[in-house]
This record gives sequence, C-alpha cells and structure tokens, in this order.
Amino acid sequence: MVSDARRIIGRAIETVQGREREQICRGTMAGDMPDPQFRFNVQFVEHREPFPMHAHEYAELVFVLGGSALHRTDGEDFPINLGDVFVIKGAERHGFGDPRRLKLCNVMFDPESFFAGERDLECLMGFHALFDLEPQSRGGRGFRSRLRLSASELAELQPLLVRMRTELEQRAEGWRTLIRGHFLVLVSALARLYAQQSQNAQAPIVNMANVVSHIQRTFRGPLRIEELAKIAHLSPSQFRRNFKRTYQVTPVQFINELRVHEACELLRRPQAEIKRIAAETGFASSSFFATQFKRITGLSPSEYRRRHVSGLSEREPVGGNGFRQPRLSPAAVAGQKRQTR
Repeated sequence: MVSDARRIIGRAIETVQGREREQICRGTMAGDMPDPQFRFNVQFVEHREPFPMHAHEYAELVFVLGGSALHRTDGEDFPINLGDVFVIKGAERHGFGDPRRLKLCNVMFDPESFFAGERDLECLMGFHALFDLEPQSRGGRGFRSRLRLSASELAELQPLLVRMRTELEQRAEGWRTLIRGHFLVLVSALARLYAQQSQNAQAPIVNMANVVSHIQRTFRGPLRIEELAKIAHLSPSQFRRNFKRTYQVTPVQFINELRVHEACELLRRPQAEIKRIAAETGFASSSFFATQFKRITGLSPSEYRRRHVSGLSEREPVGGNGFRQPRLSPAAVAGQKRQTR
C-alpha cells in the first residue's frame, strides 16, 4: 500500500534553468513541502493535460501566468485566464480541465504557520475576502469576486515569486526569514489590490469582508450589531444569519473570541493588571471578561497567566468551542471549523 507521502495525485511540467522536468503533486505537506520546520513551497508549472480532482493538506495561492483552462471544483467549473489569482484552502477539491498551455505559479503554505499573529493582515478587507470568503463562496454560487491582475500589476509582483523560489533552491543564510518577509509583502499587496478593485462593489463577499476588517480594527471599543449590519448592507436579522452561516459563530461570539485572543497576548506581560486588560480589550466589566475568558479558553485569566509564566503554556487547554489561542485569530479558527464539518 502506498503511503500518503508517496501517493501521486497528478503531474505537471516545471521549467528549471531552461530545462523541463516532471513535477509531481502529492497533496500532502510531507510530500510537497518536506521541511517539517518550514511548510512552504513555490512551483512554476505548465499543465498540458487535464489535472485530476484532488485536495491538499495545505493552502495554495495560485497565479495564472499564461494560457487558460477550466478550474473544476465540486460546486462548478469556471474559466481561468492570464492574471487570475485565487486561493485553494485545505480540503477543497479542485482540478483543471481543457488546459491550453496553462502556466501557473503555485505558492503552497501552511496558513497556521504563516498567518498566526499577523494582526495587520487581519485588518485588511482584501485579506479576508481573498484568503477566506472567496474560496468559501465557490460552492455553486459563482466565481465573480476573483482577483484579476493587470499586466503591470502581475509584472510588479512576479519578481517576489521568483525571489522566493530562488531562496528555496539556494537556502543561503537567512533564507527562511527572507521567504517569510517576501510572502507577507505579497499577501499584503494582493489584499490591497483586491480592495482597490472592489472599492465600489456591493458583492456579499466584499460586504462581509468589510465587516470583519472593521471588527478587527475597532474591537477594543463598543460595537453594535446595527452598525455592523449597516456596513454589510443588511438588516440586523439578516446580518446575524449570514454571519453565523459564514463563520459558524454569532457576531457577538466572534467579537468576544477576538477580544479574548488579544487578552491572552496581554496576559503574557506580568505587570499588566487583569482589570486593565479587560478594559483595553473592549469588555465592559472585569467579571464579564472573566466569564468569557473561561468559556473560551477553559481557564480563568489568572490561571492562564500562571500557566504561561510557569512555562506550561505549550499545552494550552482547548475550550468547548475548539478555540485554541494564541495561534490563530477567530476568523482563522472559523475557517478551520468549516473545513472539518
């Protein structure tokens, strides 16, 4: 029996230093990103034959550098062409049909390793739209909110892809740090371009992404459902339903989890008073803060602090809703929940 690490999903053609070679896709982190300390890879490939439906253990950021094809998913097939950029999340099945000299750059990465703690990204509307909401929307509801780069935009970003690939091949001193930096620059630039392209759009993806980025920027202050519903261009009742369907939690639960997530970071500072942390993270009272903190993490704020200070924080307890801190934000945790449904 072939192990998962050696299983072959499909093949493509990769050009390296002017020479073509076969590139095998296995769909696993061990098979496609063998460095367990750095789950990342960049491949420039060409598809000349249809590529079978498959899923990955990792996420994939895909740039169409030339040609065309039908991108196949479980929900529908849709055409892709030069300049299209899209994200394939883990466990999302997809493939390519009718390829016509389809040239791609596939950036494979572990979202937990590269996005955890990146608060600036969480405040970008385009980040939520491109990396979370747009992939989720493909299940039969169209591919209308894709990002399509102009020739000049693609030319500006393509050197980042080449530099990351070069660092992977040469592995000179500091290569991991340089790749991480280039990747975050790339993701931030794509998020900004997505926001610019959808500035006047009223698509549900854009509206919900605007809501989440607004929450990320302002959660330390009071937030009202009516205010968030207005940003989403929905009534309060419609907004609650749509938000729960998207993130598997209510807006209030999402906000409280985000505040607790931030509080966990602040509790790592021994000199910070718990009462002050509660106020700084948007809780109206320290008692309500303690209640929500225990519900989400399984510990009281003081217990969490003691465990962290005593060096036991590597084995954080998981609350009843599966929230584990501080590796991922509530939006990312909700994405994981959707994938395991």
